[in-house]
Amino acid sequence: MDVLYFLLLALGIVVVAELGDKSQLMTISLASRYSRRTIYLAALLGLGIITIIGVAIGIALYAALPIFYVKIVAAAIFIFFGVWVLMKKEEQLEEKEIPEKKVFIQTFILFVLAEFGDKTQLAVISLTATSGYPASVLIGALIGFALVIAVGVLIGREIRKRVKLEWIVLASGIIFIIVGVIMAIEAFLP
Repeated sequence: MDVLYFLLLALGIVVVAELGDKSQLMTISLASRYSRRTIYLAALLGLGIITIIGVAIGIALYAALPIFYVKIVAAAIFIFFGVWVLMKKEEQLEEKEIPEKKVFIQTFILFVLAEFGDKTQLAVISLTATSGYPASVLIGALIGFALVIAVGVLIGREIRKRVKLEWIVLASGIIFIIVGVIMAIEAFLP
């Protein structure tokens, strides 16, 4: 049961955190101008590599630190990012012309750099370090990224016309805070 729980938790956190986030907005922008398939594959590969790095760091933390401290730090990270998301202003993306032959490589690099150290990677690290189920976290996060990127690619610019970014950001921040509070409570339970 824990295997499925952490898979679904990672999937849910990634989907909610990334809807309307810079990664999805980059996907929407790029997919509105270039091959949807190329953008999807490059973005997913970049996010996949960042997720694998996050899981590896989480495994090391799980093995090295007592679980109580890992949960407290993870809870603090989730709460911090929840508050940060609620306080940050909407980021504006600049549209840049990218030659079609370089779209894949540049998109891949863009996603790796954009997500390295991002709240979602830290969430993956935290979940892996606290759960002891790295495969579940990895699979859930990868499915979450695949879904979010697919939505960005398929819908293109339409998502920004139909859903107010403020509502997506608000939901992301609140969910991160709730997950942080739950982790803090779990740290003190036997």
